[in-house]
Amino acid sequence: MIHLPRRRFWRLTIYLVCLVLVLLAADVVWARARRTIHPGYDTTRITSPLLDNGRIDYLAAIETNFSRGVTSENNAAPLLFEAFGREALPKTQPPDGITSRLGMAHLPEKGNYYACWQDFAKAPGEPPAPMTWDLTKPETWPAADSPKTLAWLKANEKPLQLIEQATGRARLFIPFDGGNRPVLLISVLLPHVRPLRDSSLALLVRARVRLNSGQLDGCREDLLAAHRLARLISQQATLVERAFAYQLEAAACRADQEASASGKFSAQQLRELIGKLASVPPLQPPTDAIDMGERYMMLDTTQYVAQLPPTQAGKLLADITGRGDAPPPWLFPFLPIAYEQWMIAGNHYDDGLLAALRKPTYAMRRSAIDEMERGIDRKVHDNRWLSVLSPAWPQGIFMMQLTRVETRWETARAEGRLSVAAAALAAYKADHGDYPATLSDLATDYLKELPLDNFTDRPLIYSRTKSGYTLYSVGPNMTDDGGESTGPADDIVASRK
Repeated sequence: MIHLPRRRFWRLTIYLVCLVLVLLAADVVWARARRTIHPGYDTTRITSPLLDNGRIDYLAAIETNFSRGVTSENNAAPLLFEAFGREALPKTQPPDGITSRLGMAHLPEKGNYYACWQDFAKAPGEPPAPMTWDLTKPETWPAADSPKTLAWLKANEKPLQLIEQATGRARLFIPFDGGNRPVLLISVLLPHVRPLRDSSLALLVRARVRLNSGQLDGCREDLLAAHRLARLISQQATLVERAFAYQLEAAACRADQEASASGKFSAQQLRELIGKLASVPPLQPPTDAIDMGERYMMLDTTQYVAQLPPTQAGKLLADITGRGDAPPPWLFPFLPIAYEQWMIAGNHYDDGLLAALRKPTYAMRRSAIDEMERGIDRKVHDNRWLSVLSPAWPQGIFMMQLTRVETRWETARAEGRLSVAAAALAAYKADHGDYPATLSDLATDYLKELPLDNFTDRPLIYSRTKSGYTLYSVGPNMTDDGGESTGPADDIVASRK
């Protein structure tokens, strides 16, 4: 072992300490420089409007875009809030903030507001009652309606009337900012989703009740109101709301199919139902919610985190990811996180996804999306040290769930085409006493054009059986599973046994 003289040892120690301090200082300067974001199309995508601290005001940009063309006369939101009351308003906003922006008078704390099933049916001192219906599962009609169900519908008569009236309007816009601007877009609360979900179920349950009691016009109007409500919700800026809109549309279509097959509607009434379904505006795709809503949430979060003190940024990122194995916050002052590269990579992914979603056929869209997902480096996202240092970080946190919404939209569209075909089949049976041998027999007299399977752009699969018919779409996997549906990507079935 070589022993340095004491003086030289301490001198070397001082040199090493100084070198470490210089390197740490250089690293801190480098890390700070990497937090600088230069506004532009590739980074922030938009350069205005601006907040007082210089950040892009993405919230205002979203509100401006999604409120374009909305007026107090065509906006369904005021009628919905009159039906739901204050429970549908975010608690983080001033009491009259959102409603004032919608041109509404003050909403009293108590009133004849919509009562959600869980609250209405619970026993005193007990937790909320579980929902006995599920939007995601088909339900065979007719079904027995309990006295409590009938009482629940009776109690909600006036709110449901307001909701049905709201669905007659063309637009739905609900502001995010009611006077207490949310710090981050991802912190915006959506309390209106719960009553929307519950009341849409109420419309479908009431349609069934009315069908059972022979109120056919009322049944049809409830079904159409559910479809119109799904269309309105599909105009919203967030994918949370759009995913629910697609779920509601699929549930309403299944209710159409059950009502058509009940044998209670005449051929003429079924033709009228087909005509009214055709007049409902199209269900909006997820593209603009991805292009502005989800993209701006990612960019807004990135610019906010970049301006935070590094340790606070580390804590916030750990909360966003929900990963307990994220780098400790004390390390963030020394991590050269390329926030600007996050934005560039996130925009690149979004642009590629939108280009894929705009391809003309589902097969082409699915192929392009699958290729994009194969290109995501999951090893980066599985490594706690590399994840925040990689430009691809937003893909793992913000982007991975985006492609699933497109499949839900396509599924809802397929359910709609099956509903039209099912109503035409029921009308044919009402006229002829049996179902047709082929779908082409429905042309002209029952359907102006035969609906195609949107997953393949080929005719829906149909065959007549002894007691009914087989009718289905091949579903998201684009594979004919023989009319069986055991998984989420299997056939979408509207068969009658």
